[in-house]
Amino acid sequence: MVASPTETRASLKATCPRKELFEAVQTVGHAVSGRSALPILSHILIRTESNGLRLIATDLELGISCYIPAQISEAGALTAPSRPFAEVLGNLPDKSDVAISVDKSYTVRVHCEKSDYKILGLPAEEYPSLPEVKDNVSFSIPQAKMREMIRQTRFAVGTDETRPILTGILMVFDGDSLKFVATDTHRLAVKTATVTNGNGSQNAIVPARAMNELTRLLTGEEGNVEVRLSGNQVMFLLPGENQVQIIARLIEGQFPNFQRVIPAEYTKRLIVPTPNLQSAVKRAAIVARENSQRVIFRATEDKLVLTAESQVVGNAYEEIEIEAQGGDIETAFNAKYLLEVLDVLEEDHLYLELTEALKPGVLRPVPAPVKDGDTVVPGTPDYLCVLMPMQIY
Repeated sequence: MVASPTETRASLKATCPRKELFEAVQTVGHAVSGRSALPILSHILIRTESNGLRLIATDLELGISCYIPAQISEAGALTAPSRPFAEVLGNLPDKSDVAISVDKSYTVRVHCEKSDYKILGLPAEEYPSLPEVKDNVSFSIPQAKMREMIRQTRFAVGTDETRPILTGILMVFDGDSLKFVATDTHRLAVKTATVTNGNGSQNAIVPARAMNELTRLLTGEEGNVEVRLSGNQVMFLLPGENQVQIIARLIEGQFPNFQRVIPAEYTKRLIVPTPNLQSAVKRAAIVARENSQRVIFRATEDKLVLTAESQVVGNAYEEIEIEAQGGDIETAFNAKYLLEVLDVLEEDHLYLELTEALKPGVLRPVPAPVKDGDTVVPGTPDYLCVLMPMQIY
């Protein structure tokens, strides 16, 4: 992120509801750096805007800002150390107003009813500015859909810092189409959606941390998230009167060709009740965790048998009624990886597509049928997860 200083006056006097100020500090506080050598990055910047206050926090990789209404007596800006500032606000009387101000020595005064605190701040002009993210490449997507896309892919994000390109979610945007892709080389998750107000096209790897913060701030209310991509930055603008903005530096590098990982065909396709499979895998995992999380799948014409063995615990056997196309097959998967994808599927049934024992398997939700004129046709799955198999024995 750009680290140019904020140009603003070292003065500020404002009054606002304690609750709103505290919630705003909590919102932006997740972007505060806890390990930086720059002391000011442990602070939150508060500056006046039209009829309110803008709160900003950044660690130069991730930045979060939001707005709250306030009565402004004197325009300007201040910085306050995030943790003590939040703790003071969190313990002040709930339904009260808070008056905040700063003096020439950068000391922040917090006054609420009969409580009065002075917190040592730093010069606001030294606080780094958030980068400007232009809307040359942009689109809008409903909050609920954005949350679903992150939820159904982030579990597959890699955690190996030696391969940073796998520690984020790839956004593939082209006009009105958006894909989220995540992989740690053991599994691959791909979610597709249609977006509105699309402008341009770009592939971008967004850090998992930024996606997690975005999920935390998304609400179940209506409204669209506006996404902007410019250079090596992404901005998410959330709907609502708080005008929350999340800005993150993109991960540089070439994401693997995920299309090559997705099997083009299958020899065995199972239609499995999602809750039944999830329950069976959870129980089998009790035994499997003592044997590298290995659960063996044996699929016949009308049933799927799950087994697990452990010299420490014993044996597990589960049987599920299914519908199937193709011949019998035997393969094995990691129970933990299976459960993580099953946890994000909401459909009642799923497709499990298999080819050979040591070839990847593909899980897809069975979508609800859709009406096309006077006829009802099968829906098109907008999600898939590829799982790498394990050795059976």
